[in-house]
Amino acid sequence: MLDSIQGLLTVLFGFYDSVFQPLLVASPYYALGFFSVALAGIFSLIYWRLLDIEKQKELKSKLKEQQEKMKEAREEDDTEKVSEHMTKSLELNQRFMMLNIKPMIATMVFVALFFPWLSTTFAPNVQLDDTNSIYEGEFEYAGQTVPIEVENGEDPVLIVEDQEIEEGERFDAFGFTWEFANFGDDGGWFHDGYTARIAGVFVPLPFTLPYIGSALNWLGFYIIMAMPMTYAFRKTLGIA
Repeated sequence: MLDSIQGLLTVLFGFYDSVFQPLLVASPYYALGFFSVALAGIFSLIYWRLLDIEKQKELKSKLKEQQEKMKEAREEDDTEKVSEHMTKSLELNQRFMMLNIKPMIATMVFVALFFPWLSTTFAPNVQLDDTNSIYEGEFEYAGQTVPIEVENGEDPVLIVEDQEIEEGERFDAFGFTWEFANFGDDGGWFHDGYTARIAGVFVPLPFTLPYIGSALNWLGFYIIMAMPMTYAFRKTLGIA
């Protein structure tokens, strides 16, 4: 099963690499900015096409009405009416959620088709071969490759084009800044043996955040770009 999925993803990723290589070569910022806007537009069109917008507006109006009545009942200390309006609100919320299932599933299909490739492109796990305690591999981006080595001492050191980088440090390659995230023998689903995880540094931060670190990776940059575009597209299409 995993071999079939890996084969499918290999073909799909190869297609994306060939189609989007000019964008990737131009700049990771241009490339990820393009994907953020394009996917925000596609997701909005999916909701516009598959969502019953009038029904959604009707449900939102009824839900707002029930919430206002529930607020009045609380002010009057009428627990029976509060319970009644709360039950109706829960029913309306459930119907609202069911209304969104079809476009949500369609959106998840695009997420499954594109996000693994974006992760592999901008935060790859580079597979390494063990050669006399020196781990060697090739770091690839936009059809370009550069050989890398990892010396696995007390603190692993990544060697890229005469640059020596410890875990958590940054280096330059392919005209962009990357971070040596970690080195280990957990290659994930599709890799056996040792890998070096290398993450693109899109927005350096002046401080360190829990679970994020000292820089925004591709996903953080995507969210920053996609959120306002999604709002703008949905507003234009009349989607609440």
